[in-house]
Amino acid sequence: MNRRPQDSKADKAVLRWSSAFKILFLLIVIVGVMAVGSLAAFAIAAIEKSPEVDVHNIRALISETSEIYDKDDEPVEKLVQNEFKDYVSLDKIPKSVQQAAIAIEDERFYQHNGVDFRRLGSSMWENIRAKDFSSGASTITMQVAKNLFTTQEKSIERKLKDIYYSFQMESNLSKDQILEAYLNSASFSKGAVGIQAAAKTFFDKDASELSLAEGAMIVGITNRPSTYTPYNMVPVDENADLENINLILLPTSTTNEESTDEEKEIGQQLADLGRIDNFDLQQVQKGEILLRTTQENPKAKERQELILRQMLKLGMIDADTEEAARNEDIQIKLGETRTKGISSYYVDAVKDEVLEILEEKGHSKEEAQNLLYNGGLKIHTSLNLDMQKDLENRVNDNRYFPGRHYDENGIIQPQVGVVILDQHTGSVAAIVGGRGIGGNNILNRAKNPRQPGSSIKPIGPYLTLLNNNGTAGDVFRDLPLTSGPYRPKNSTGYQGYTTVRRLLIKSSNVGAYLVGKSLDPDADKANVMMANTLQSMGVTSIITTDDNPKYNDINFSSMTLGGMTYGISPLQMAGAFATLANEGNYIKPSFVDSIEDMSGEELYKNAHEEKQITSPQNAFILTNILEDVVRRGTGTYANISGMHEAGKTGTTNDKKDSWFVGYTPYYTGSVWIGNDDSTPLADHSRMAARLWRAIMTDVHEDLEDKAFDQPEDGLYTRYLPGAGYREYFADDTAPSRLKDLYKNVKPKPKPKPKETNDSDDSSSSGSSSSSNNNDNNNNND
Repeated sequence: MNRRPQDSKADKAVLRWSSAFKILFLLIVIVGVMAVGSLAAFAIAAIEKSPEVDVHNIRALISETSEIYDKDDEPVEKLVQNEFKDYVSLDKIPKSVQQAAIAIEDERFYQHNGVDFRRLGSSMWENIRAKDFSSGASTITMQVAKNLFTTQEKSIERKLKDIYYSFQMESNLSKDQILEAYLNSASFSKGAVGIQAAAKTFFDKDASELSLAEGAMIVGITNRPSTYTPYNMVPVDENADLENINLILLPTSTTNEESTDEEKEIGQQLADLGRIDNFDLQQVQKGEILLRTTQENPKAKERQELILRQMLKLGMIDADTEEAARNEDIQIKLGETRTKGISSYYVDAVKDEVLEILEEKGHSKEEAQNLLYNGGLKIHTSLNLDMQKDLENRVNDNRYFPGRHYDENGIIQPQVGVVILDQHTGSVAAIVGGRGIGGNNILNRAKNPRQPGSSIKPIGPYLTLLNNNGTAGDVFRDLPLTSGPYRPKNSTGYQGYTTVRRLLIKSSNVGAYLVGKSLDPDADKANVMMANTLQSMGVTSIITTDDNPKYNDINFSSMTLGGMTYGISPLQMAGAFATLANEGNYIKPSFVDSIEDMSGEELYKNAHEEKQITSPQNAFILTNILEDVVRRGTGTYANISGMHEAGKTGTTNDKKDSWFVGYTPYYTGSVWIGNDDSTPLADHSRMAARLWRAIMTDVHEDLEDKAFDQPEDGLYTRYLPGAGYREYFADDTAPSRLKDLYKNVKPKPKPKPKETNDSDDSSSSGSSSSSNNNDNNNNND
């Protein structure tokens, strides 16, 4: 049968359209395959660029804020740098809080294998349409990957990497392990990382104590921390209840806001109420700190209620529970990260020492710094918190600082450096490096070298003499020097021929110089001998170290009278004097007793190693002389009622420095007072001794008096007829030049000057050298 022409034309048209559709379909398939191939290639490339990670050791990947503890293992300060991190195990997080996190972040958490493809597909379509990848759809597992393995960057490549790591975690970890990792690595605003840190930050409690209402508010933060934070900071109002408000001290360096006069007045009121300490008040008055309080954030409450409704919808809670949690009155209560009432000097010293320890163990500076702040270290120290607080109170009492004033930087003067340590262990119990100054990492005058003046005499010339078979009964001529290039003078008179004991009791400059000079006929060798003694007791500031070690300040002025260019720090002076208090054994002063890592494994244990510097006999003899210094010599202002003590004063030329370094059978204390700009003090001869007495009276308040330990053997006593007393001697030693005592030569009295209008201040007498010359230290204190 023949087909009609119109039918043939229709068939041809259908055929053409059919072919076109086939070709179009084929093209779509080809494009689809190419797209899938490209996507697959992109995914493979992204995965290949992903570094290998050990998901089995996920706990070690979650950093934690380190913490410092005092001698009683009480927390002192969390070392918060930018973030506060505190790890908590899942069994200590309430089940209801865990469910709240799952409800809002990943409701199918227990059903999927790391990726919720239903949410992911929807999310990626929205991302393509929005072209900003704003829709996340990340599961809890993927968020752990983002927190620990990838970045916060919003991109398809990062999402693919998150998926890759999620599959690895789901294959090797339990759901509880993944949930625990999430709750400890998520950011919760205000610098809090992890739910434990968030609980302490916002409610001042452990995560285990969170109610459902509080927990729901916290887990809601992670989606947009700045938007859903539980509180916003607002200025403190003058009509606020200052005794009970949540108080935030906000450094001006972190904001563009400026302090106001009203704020400074409120700061004084807060100080009067004991809400802030003197250090904080100083910073408020200088405009370095802003006073802020908390204001509840309504968006956080909206988010919390959304989470509670979601939990109800998913059957995690019933209606009554949802209603009770929604109506619960949530009160923000800020947690503290450091102990109030003490300055940062001790903690700063601890941090310095920890960094040294970690670097000695092979860590780079960067690694040590990261471990210090983010390694979850438990740093146990010798800090005596009560002693530290008493010390802070004493040094901020202006009665001990006559002539007080403020320098051009607004810092109160005179300033102070104080160290108290246990000589039996070398452990520093308390330290202050300044007064009336707040903030961290400021100048620590307790670690800053200053000229020691006469306080160097016991540990310089006299200890070196005893170490070289000299004795306390050796006789020297304490009279004005008439020859030689260096002729120090005494400011408190001369004794004629007298013993070493009496030279030290009266702090004779001439005597100390002659003792040092007697060590060796070669002056250079004599000075090096004294320098070596000081270095053996931890004094590092008398030399400079470079490719060729070079001695500095090696002359009689510095070695015998303390007229040094750089000086010695109160910390190192305390360590040197503690050697005498510890039967001649030096222990390097330290702040850290032990360090544990986040798993509780001990990384470091302080051995408090001793090094013998002198014999117990020599240490006892020198201690016995220094007891006389306090009882009837230049150190009487340091005398503590009802307690054995030994020590030495020290002042320098032009009245720039005041020292007292001494010890009891319990503790060694070092006190320096001076102006930062080295201008003269108002009462240089007694300031340090008076403050030392006040501080050590507090320290020994509940301690019984006892005598210094005397060696059971190796000592004998001998009467010195020309001196009129019995003296201690180490076995196999004997006094020299005793016959000189009978010469009884006394200096001729000076002729009376003619009456003039000019005063004659004998205490400022000196050699012909300029008073600025270090070789002209004439202070006897």
